Amino acid sequence: MDFLLASYRKQKKWIRLRQLLLLLSRLAVAAVLIAMLCGWTGSRQMLGVLGGSTTHHVVILDDSYSMGDSSGRTTAYGRSLVALQNLTRQLANDGGIHELTVMRSSRAAMTVRGGNESGDIAADLSAQTITSDARLINRIMATEASPIRTDLVAAIDLAGELIENTPTDQTILYIASDFRDRDWAEPRRLAESLKAISADSVSIRMIDCAVAPTSNLAVTELAPLPDVWVAGVPVVVHATIRNYGPNDVNNVSVDTQIFQYPSSLTLADPTLVVSANVESLPTMVIESLAVGEEITKSFQVYIADQGTHAVKVSLRDDALSIDNSRVCTLPLSDAEKVLVIDGTTDGRGAYHVASVLDPGSQVRIGAIPDIKPPSFLRSATLETLLPYRAIYLIDVEEIGENVADSLDRYVRRGGGLAWFLGENVNADSYNNSLLAGERRLLPMPLAEQQNIPQPDSLSSAEVSSADVLFGEDAELLAPLQVAGDAALSMIGLSRSWTFEKPSLESRDDAKRPRMRTVLKRRDGKPLVTKHDVERGRVITVLTGLDNRWTNWAGDPTFVVFLLQANADLWSGAAASTQRFVDDPIRRTISLESYAPEATFLPASNEPPRIPLEVAAQTVPGDANQIDMLAEFSLDPNEMVISGESNISDVLRPGVGEWSLVRSDGQGEVAPVASVIRDGEGDLRRIDAASIQQELMPLEVKFIDSEVWNNETQTAGSSTLALVLLGLLGLLLAIEQVLAYWASYHTKTIDQSSATAKQSFLKHRGPFSVRAAR
Repeated sequence: MDFLLASYRKQKKWIRLRQLLLLLSRLAVAAVLIAMLCGWTGSRQMLGVLGGSTTHHVVILDDSYSMGDSSGRTTAYGRSLVALQNLTRQLANDGGIHELTVMRSSRAAMTVRGGNESGDIAADLSAQTITSDARLINRIMATEASPIRTDLVAAIDLAGELIENTPTDQTILYIASDFRDRDWAEPRRLAESLKAISADSVSIRMIDCAVAPTSNLAVTELAPLPDVWVAGVPVVVHATIRNYGPNDVNNVSVDTQIFQYPSSLTLADPTLVVSANVESLPTMVIESLAVGEEITKSFQVYIADQGTHAVKVSLRDDALSIDNSRVCTLPLSDAEKVLVIDGTTDGRGAYHVASVLDPGSQVRIGAIPDIKPPSFLRSATLETLLPYRAIYLIDVEEIGENVADSLDRYVRRGGGLAWFLGENVNADSYNNSLLAGERRLLPMPLAEQQNIPQPDSLSSAEVSSADVLFGEDAELLAPLQVAGDAALSMIGLSRSWTFEKPSLESRDDAKRPRMRTVLKRRDGKPLVTKHDVERGRVITVLTGLDNRWTNWAGDPTFVVFLLQANADLWSGAAASTQRFVDDPIRRTISLESYAPEATFLPASNEPPRIPLEVAAQTVPGDANQIDMLAEFSLDPNEMVISGESNISDVLRPGVGEWSLVRSDGQGEVAPVASVIRDGEGDLRRIDAASIQQELMPLEVKFIDSEVWNNETQTAGSSTLALVLLGLLGLLLAIEQVLAYWASYHTKTIDQSSATAKQSFLKHRGPFSVRAAR
């Protein structure tokens, strides 16, 4: 017993140490098991010491306005932001070093359009190291789907530049989009951009943020009919509505509002949605609209006051709200003068034109004919022609060089010019002066006067009972086209001018304007043509207005033609009725009439509106410029590049307002209609398999946004999980070794020792046995 006690006293510390180590190992196993079951994520800084690898995560957010589709519980763009947020949270707790780049497709497209191809400028975040601070993406989380229509090409190209300039161990490119059929059915340009950045160290993941679309109606167009827009004369406005939804719709209500800006309104009110007087017109109803069908509704707008006013058309809310309304402006002037010069002796041509444009009585067209003799042209300059909205030259014999130069500048500035070419016209004079140098006041050189062939002289394929037929582009006679060529059957034509046939060796084809034939002769040769010269328009009638050539002036179709032609000629100088949201907002003023400072109130549905102060820049003029001009300009592309924070206000569709100050100190308010580009309202989707097939041989992984969010929310760090699992296995192995070490085990007795012991006990007897025991 003394021996045993001595042995115990000698070994007790070592035994307790082994038991303590065994207890600690079992506690460690329990702790690791609890950590794994609780989903402990640890800290990225701790695992960075263990890992040390760098991963660059590049996220491209498609924020084109189709991402505002709210067919699910939230918008598609909202799902993309949630996916970004969950990714950032996951990476903040993951091992290694993670850098995050986030780029929106609208910013990338506008940056490239503005002439800058820097990925750092276009990106909202550029290679920012992810920390546990969640404020890294707060500014991006506050954004919304933009009103821009764009694809992802610019964003992918700029992201490729950032990937190339950011050295990392691995790069993952995420594209969060709605994958609509219009963009991805034939993704040739997208595939080229993706292939340019594909490499072994770059993996591509597509996050699908959209769901099956529901109903969507869109106002795709709203514009006043090209006409003489004069105060006190009704203006016809066309509104086009399209059904982009998957089902037919019935009884669609179309609401119309008129925003009137009287001359007494001198200051824009930022506390209101618009500063104008708002008038609602009766609601229009579309009885039925099939899938993919488009319908145009027309209505009249009557405003007695001069100035620029606005019109708005809106539909009920549906899956995509941004395309449910559209606006346009309506610039109304007072009646304006038109110049009429008749080269005939009796002046019948001028009488026919003037009687149509100013019929007298209570009928008001808006044009005031000013009849002048041919001698008026000899001293005509640009200054003498500018007061006229349109010019009608009837059978004028010759056009001098100085007159041709003045007419050319007048048309290029937006003026309208109509020729009636009769018997007195000198073809050589016209060709030499009107087509000299860069002038294109005739669509083609004049050839000769020619009689109209009789039907019996033409082949059966060319024969026609009417002398005059509709041409390929008969918009100027659109009200008569319903009746077909029969509407022109009463027009008699015996003689007209012809054009020279272009030579095959001619090199002027590129400079020749695009000629559109409005009316043609029986033999197919042009009779009435129109073509554009920069901002202006020229209409050429290859016959005179006397009875020896034609009886057209006495036919009712001439009234329709001349009114439509006059409206067409006026449209060149007419102010634009709308701008796209991503185009510059410009306003040109005369410094003699306005102050060089102005305020712009962007469109907004939720006042107050934040005014933007703008200073005018002088516009370089030519030698013939009468007033010194200046321009106010707000360019969204430049604002994106310079990093201005109010870019989202300028991009918002709706009615914005310029608040100007005249030289007499009085204020003036002018509306600006900003609209989205049509097309994004088509919400049809394409499946992932089709996109993967189009992008082959690229390896692209598709992930549904809902699945992605669930995985990133529930999954911990993959690196930490592997570390914990390995640590658990190691601790279990250590625990087993310590348990074996701390337990009691008898030593094994070999066979020879056992045989010797038995022999000893056999010969010694019972006493010896007891002693041995």
